[in-house]
Amino acid sequence: MGRIKQGLDYFPMSTSFMHDRIVRRVMKREGDAYNTDLDDVKRIIALAVECGLFDAGLFRQYGILTSADIQRQYLFITKRRSSSLIDPAYCLLEAEELASYHTSPNSKNSAEDADNKTVCDVTTTADTVTSTTDSATSEAEMSTLGTQNKEKQIKTNQNKINHLSDSPQGENGGGKILKSRKVMTQEDINNLQPPPDGMQRNFEGLLENLHSYKILPSEQYAIILKSNFGAIGHPVWKGFSSIRGSNGKIKLPGRYLLSVIN
Repeated sequence: MGRIKQGLDYFPMSTSFMHDRIVRRVMKREGDAYNTDLDDVKRIIALAVECGLFDAGLFRQYGILTSADIQRQYLFITKRRSSSLIDPAYCLLEAEELASYHTSPNSKNSAEDADNKTVCDVTTTADTVTSTTDSATSEAEMSTLGTQNKEKQIKTNQNKINHLSDSPQGENGGGKILKSRKVMTQEDINNLQPPPDGMQRNFEGLLENLHSYKILPSEQYAIILKSNFGAIGHPVWKGFSSIRGSNGKIKLPGRYLLSVIN
């Protein structure tokens, strides 16, 4: 069998408790910084009883701290229980007032039915919300997948259009180098070779400088093409000199070099 609950999980207190006339009287006498010494506690309790915060008769006879207001609060909290648990010897309330807190069986059943109906309504609403949420989630996922597929297709088509040559460098009928839009990797950069046209270049030194400043492969490729693979006397070398002399103030060396040689 279920055990009848004897105590309370919580005891509500008025938010205006500190403004109560009796409480303020006790605080005026003792201050708001109460000590926990035994003598101080005894003195403060005696003062609270004297001021009427607790019932003086029950305190003197039984050493119990209670009052009519405390018992009313207790009965209000437990009014849906089948019986009150206040011992008649300690009860400070009249029989008529006690009866007003008792709930008849029919009223109790009606209250329970109302609670059950509320629970059912809440459950149904929760199921509806969950179903709606699942449906919205599915639609969102399908929309996201459709968007991703569309973006993937656009990217694929763009790569086909931009891919002008299979190699990083190609030549057209006029002998000019075509600028491929292929996404360059560091391996592609390392495999590049300057054209055998007899021009004086320092291609190895150019690659070494580009690597040392950790310039992106795409920027490296543009700098290599614009500098004619590191031609001697090209402005790109002055650009490297300026980067070294800046002592780290030039934060984007790749973009700086491109601005110099454009």
